[in-house]
Amino acid sequence: MARRNPTGDFLQFTVGGCLFGGGLFLFLNQVSVSSAWHSSGFRRSWGGFRGWDPMALMPFGTPGLGLLMVPLGLGVCLLFAGTYQRWARLLVWGSLAALVVGVLNSVRISFIPATLWQLTMQVVMIGSGGGLMFRSLGPYNDQGRDRGGPSQAGSASRDPSDPNAEEAATANLRWELDELKRRLDEQQG
Repeated sequence: MARRNPTGDFLQFTVGGCLFGGGLFLFLNQVSVSSAWHSSGFRRSWGGFRGWDPMALMPFGTPGLGLLMVPLGLGVCLLFAGTYQRWARLLVWGSLAALVVGVLNSVRISFIPATLWQLTMQVVMIGSGGGLMFRSLGPYNDQGRDRGGPSQAGSASRDPSDPNAEEAATANLRWELDELKRRLDEQQG
């Protein structure tokens, strides 16, 4: 088993992060966000009509969010006045939550057409970058090196009077236990 290099792992994590971030940027760059305002019951597109719009049931677009400013203003007024603190917080948080829901309800998200090659490259960049980042985060032992096999632990003498013999035996036992756990996981998986 090869030794781990912290500098190489940092470089690998950095390259992986760049690949992941670049792929995610390119993927999210293919997203178009618009409001839900429609002037008629039919959706229009570049080539003509695309069909009936469910937003036509509300002929003036989404419900007005301006009316939600009244309880928000009243709640802020009560907060600064120092009276009815529970009601003030309820008004402020309730109106803010309703505003967020109203804004999210009026936003329409769609994907800009892309070629299969572009989509494939974006997914490969995201996947390979994530894989490199996870691979660089592998486990280290206390000395900063990758966990080794019995060749490192069995190199010390087996003399009981030797102070390194106990450490070598402990390291060998730990390696054998890790090896058994790995084999059990392979059999169960």
